[in-house]
Amino acid sequence: RKLYLLVRAKDSESAYVRIQDEVLGKELFRILKETWGENFDSFISEKITPVAGDTSYEDLGLVDDDLKTQIFKDVDIVVNVAATTKFDERYICV
Repeated sequence: RKLYLLVRAKDSESAYVRIQDEVLGKELFRILKETWGENFDSFISEKITPVAGDTSYEDLGLVDDDLKTQIFKDVDIVVNVAATTKFDERYICV
């Protein structure tokens, strides 16, 4: 089983760096890092795949057709936690 994390980023390398900095680099993962030691990165790469994309675009903004096909084949559940962090943004009434 694998977790695909859709990250707003320009490419897969930027998505990876963002996950490292904003998620895996946090205190929350300290115990896992201690438990897995130098195998932590390998353990995480088996479980988590950062994906560059954007929920506001068609097909989630995925540009790699092979990755898109793989994700659409593998994914059973989608959890959308995308949000804006512009606290003064106006709501549009529909």
